[in-house]
Amino acid sequence: MKECVLVIGSGYRPFREYALRGLAEAFRLVLIGPAPLDWQLPYVADQREADVEDEAAVHAAAADLAGRHRITGVVTWAESLVTPAAEVAARLGVPSMPLEAARACRDKALQRERFLTAGVPSARFALAGSEGDAVTAAESLGYPVVLKPRGRAASVGVRTVRSEAELRETFTRVQEVENPSIDDGLVLVEEFLSGPEIAVDSWVLDDRVEPFSIAAKRTGYPPYFEEIAHVAGRVLDPATEARVREVVIAANRALGTDRTITHTELILTADGPKVVEVNGRLGGDLIPRLAELAAPGLSVGRVLGAVATGRVPEPVPVPERVVGVRFLYPAADLAFTGLELPPEVTDAPWVHEVRTATDVGTELRLPPRGFLGRAGYAIVTGDAVAEIDARMLKLAGAATVQGERLPART
Repeated sequence: MKECVLVIGSGYRPFREYALRGLAEAFRLVLIGPAPLDWQLPYVADQREADVEDEAAVHAAAADLAGRHRITGVVTWAESLVTPAAEVAARLGVPSMPLEAARACRDKALQRERFLTAGVPSARFALAGSEGDAVTAAESLGYPVVLKPRGRAASVGVRTVRSEAELRETFTRVQEVENPSIDDGLVLVEEFLSGPEIAVDSWVLDDRVEPFSIAAKRTGYPPYFEEIAHVAGRVLDPATEARVREVVIAANRALGTDRTITHTELILTADGPKVVEVNGRLGGDLIPRLAELAAPGLSVGRVLGAVATGRVPEPVPVPERVVGVRFLYPAADLAFTGLELPPEVTDAPWVHEVRTATDVGTELRLPPRGFLGRAGYAIVTGDAVAEIDARMLKLAGAATVQGERLPART
C-alpha cells in the first residue's frame, strides 16, 4: 500500500494541479481544505473541510485524519501555511520541516540575520518601524534602497525608492500590505541589489540540499517588482550555475530547512550571487511546472512526496529545452470579462498552453493599486532564453484583456 501524505491546502487549480497529480502518482493523499473536493477528487483518498487560516480547525482536522490513516509526511505549497504545516507535523509526531526553520522562511528579516551569521551573501538591511527610522536606515545603506514587507510572497508590496521623498511617500503603503501574521509594524529596508534575478527550487533532506530547477525571473511595473514572467531550463552558463548552487545550499543550511522543496531567490550581482530570500515550499507561478516541461520525466510532486516521507528522490532528469510562462495583464484597471488571442499566435508550434487565470468579474488592478492582477498566462517552449523572451513578448503584445474599466483609485 502507498504511504499516506497529508496535504494542507490544495491551492488554485491552474497553478497547483500538476503538483497534486504528481504527488498522487506515488502516495495516498489526505487533504485539509476549505471546501468540498472538486478538481482534487481524482487525487485525494480522504478529506476534512476546515478554514486553513484557522489554527485550531486545522489541528482538529489533522488529528481526525491521523486517527483514520497512518500519515508519514505533511506537505503544503501555500506560503501562508508553511509554519502551520510544520506545527501540525510536530503535533502528529511526523518528521517534517523544523518549526524554527519554517518560521525563518516566513520572516525575511530573520533570514537576513541568519545569513549574516552564516556568511551567506545577501543584502545589507535594517528594520524600521517609522518613516524616520526608514530614512535613517536608507541614509546608512545608501540610495536606492528596497522597502519590503517581511512576510509576503510573489514580490507583493516590494518597491525600490531612490530618495527620501519617495521613501516617505511609500513607507506606510508597504507597511499596510504586510502579512497579518507579522504585526509588529516593522518594515525591511534593504540594500538595492543590481543584476538578473533567478529562482532555484531544491529538494532538502537530512542536511542534503539538491537544487534541481533554475529559472530566470522577469519583473515589470517599476519601481515595483511585479513578477510578469519566468523562464526555466538551461538558463545559466556552467560556471555561474555552480556558484549559484553553492550559495543556495549554504542559504538552506543556514536556515535549517528539511523534508521539503524550497524556493530560493537570488540576484546575480557583479560580486556574485546574493540571496534575496528562501521560501519553505516549492516555487509558485508555475515555475516547477516549467521545470517539468523542460526536463521530461521530472515529477515535482513525486520529489516532494519522497523528501516529505524521508526518502531520497529518484535522480532528476537534466533539462532538454527552455520553457517560459508569461502572465497576461490588462492595459488598465478593470473588472475582467474575457481574454482574447489571435489564432495565428496561439496555433504556433511553440505555444504549449494559453489559459485564463481568474474568474469573470474579478477586479484586476495594476501596481501600486493592486498586485498579481493577472487575467491569464501563456506557456511557450524553445531552445534558448532569448528566443523564449521574444516569444513571450509577442504573445503578451497580441493578447487583449477585456473588461469594464474601474474607477480610479489611489
